[in-house]
Amino acid sequence: MFKPFLTLVFLVVFHLTQPVHANESQSLLDDLSSAQTLSEAQPIITALWDSWTNAHQSDKEKALMFRGMAAMNAGQLNEAEQIFGDLIAVNADFTEAWNKRATVRFMLWKFEESRDDVFEVLKREPRHFGAISGLGMINLRLGDLKGAMQSYETLRRVFPASPEAERYLPIIRQELGLTDL
Repeated sequence: MFKPFLTLVFLVVFHLTQPVHANESQSLLDDLSSAQTLSEAQPIITALWDSWTNAHQSDKEKALMFRGMAAMNAGQLNEAEQIFGDLIAVNADFTEAWNKRATVRFMLWKFEESRDDVFEVLKREPRHFGAISGLGMINLRLGDLKGAMQSYETLRRVFPASPEAERYLPIIRQELGLTDL
């Protein structure tokens, strides 16, 4: 009798907390799309990264996320890739696990695999500015200038103050023979 009750309590609490994270992120993304300067956007960006990184559903997921980040920061990229893969196996809906693995794979020059992970991120969060920016960089590395331009134009809509979009769009347009009027 007590065990089913605890299970019910867990499920209720779990479901009540999920929309809060999602609603918080959506509100922050709305704010980011309105930020006109990088200094205005910076606290929003910090809050978004914090929200996404801490969107775990269990202590195991939290531990894997932070182990993966520690390995990545220590330059142990193959280990980090494995840890983030383990995290995705535990919770395939943990958007930031996909994004972290995409980042590691990019750093390992596994551009196609990185792009596949970015697509998984964007299926779960279409306005994930880090994944959109990463897709632009991947497309540049793969020589897909039109794809890169599309990514950075999307990034500019999501994050108008993005230094990456500001930096790369003029260069890409010039390479494609496009001019701004």
